[in-house]
Amino acid sequence: MNILHISPYVPSVHATHAGGVCMGKELEYLRQTHNVFVLSFVNDEREEQIVQKEFKGDKQAYFVRSTTFSKGANALKGLNNPVFFSIRNSRQFKKYLMQILKENKIDAIHAEYTAMSQYVWIKKYYPNIQFNVVEHDVTKQSYDRYAKDSTGFKHLYYQWQANLVTKCEKYYLSQCDLIFTLNKKDKRLLNQYYGFKNVETIMPYYGVDFTNVKESIPREKKSICFVGLMNRLENHEAAMRLIQIVKSLPDKDIKLNIIGAHPNEELKSQESNQVHITGFVESIEDEILKNEIAVFPLMLGAGIKLKVLLSAGLGLPVITTSIGAEGIDEDGEYVSLAESDDEFKTLILKYIDDESFRKEKAQKIKEYVIDGFNWSKTESIFDKIYQ
Repeated sequence: MNILHISPYVPSVHATHAGGVCMGKELEYLRQTHNVFVLSFVNDEREEQIVQKEFKGDKQAYFVRSTTFSKGANALKGLNNPVFFSIRNSRQFKKYLMQILKENKIDAIHAEYTAMSQYVWIKKYYPNIQFNVVEHDVTKQSYDRYAKDSTGFKHLYYQWQANLVTKCEKYYLSQCDLIFTLNKKDKRLLNQYYGFKNVETIMPYYGVDFTNVKESIPREKKSICFVGLMNRLENHEAAMRLIQIVKSLPDKDIKLNIIGAHPNEELKSQESNQVHITGFVESIEDEILKNEIAVFPLMLGAGIKLKVLLSAGLGLPVITTSIGAEGIDEDGEYVSLAESDDEFKTLILKYIDDESFRKEKAQKIKEYVIDGFNWSKTESIFDKIYQ
């Protein structure tokens, strides 16, 4: 088949965020058996480096540079849509889209993220094209949570955005041929919110082939980590919360590593003998492997948390909230669930002090993740859909 892959971020298994890695794996697999074109936004210097390294000379790859100015201008022009939709409504992107379809017989468009479903209008001109979208999370749930957990002007803003999201998510997804979700919970939510039944659940790729993991990397005693793209609000707030939790522990030998690109100045100012802010790292799995526990006190966000899957698959026991466990282990059979700061403190100390408990939980969740969230299941689904 001739497939066009469209995305708001550069798809690459070497991306600095889990969504980009997942997209990269999808693209990598689809290109093994299909003729795949790529159309993507480029958002920062790291993505520009990926484009130059991985797509240089690729005549089937098209990129649109997205700057702070262009995003702001597009947001102001599209006030009837959620901001994250408007900033992806690009004239240059539309031009490339029409050019690719005009010059090539495209059979299917594989779109990533809810925002890219807005380009489903292309079916008006090419009605025989199959338009499928990967819903990385159910966006309505994210914005409902932002609105609920904010006050004052922020609450009014997020409520306004939540209302727009509900309208747009339903409108655009209803025109898609097929919706992919990354977990069964999101599939249920799409049916619950909008009545959608044309939904398939695929297993996300979370960034590493576990058969190639360096088991020789020594773990630092009494070390815990948080992992995530730090310019996302939910990750920043969870990291700041975890820092305060760790600082209040009676055992001052416990070390915290905040792993992830784009920490802001507030987060970087927390660097101390007890807290390390890594910023961007070349090998995120190597950084995770240095720790004994992964802790995610998430209060916002929606969808499956690939950082939780990655940490668990690398053999770290996980402590997280019900939000962090969504789509993975909502009953807390394998992860350890905590909501309050005191609950996090109790569990962190238990894992640190009880080595046998820590190793037992680590082994169980590792087996659960590797078996239950196996990328090969996605390959089988893609083989069925794209043939």
